[in-house]
Amino acid sequence: MAARKAARAPASRAATSKADAFKLTESPSHLLRRAEQFAAEMFVSSELRDGVTLRQSVLLAAIAESEGASQSDLVRMTGVDRSTLAEMMARMEHRGLIARAAARDDGRAKSVRLTAQGRRRLDDALPAMRHVDRALLAAIPAASRPLFRALLVSLAEAADKLHAENESLPPPKKVAPARKPSTLPAARARKKARAKR
Repeated sequence: MAARKAARAPASRAATSKADAFKLTESPSHLLRRAEQFAAEMFVSSELRDGVTLRQSVLLAAIAESEGASQSDLVRMTGVDRSTLAEMMARMEHRGLIARAAARDDGRAKSVRLTAQGRRRLDDALPAMRHVDRALLAAIPAASRPLFRALLVSLAEAADKLHAENESLPPPKKVAPARKPSTLPAARARKKARAKR
């Protein structure tokens, strides 16, 4: 029994030291997630938002900024993944906030524009977006705000670069799931045997 405890002790100490080496309070990815959560909560708590989410507002602003943009352009501009963006755009089109049409230079791509209703909804959401920006900056000492913005721009540029690199790669090959052996021949044989009885 004592030998088992002794054998387990080094692994336990190793696990503890690895856990001690990683602290959420020092993790940039975790802290960014917390900051994003803070921004989203500030937006939701604002009475200025008029029925749209922060992410939808960002998408409306991106479309307004680049009228006629393709879905790929909007993925790059907003940082929203392609499938989530497609779902968002379908819902927003259904609500009459955006309109999509075949792009002039590529019939497979769709260009996106705001409808009059979408423009009104964006105009209504802009005060809430500005409120969130002010709240984020208010949490940072005034002297650090320019550096904070510059660092965020650096991160956004790194994300754009990674996105461009991933877009240039061939799509991953889909691996077909392993097929289970068919029980159909055995079932047919049993059925024939019963019929002969």
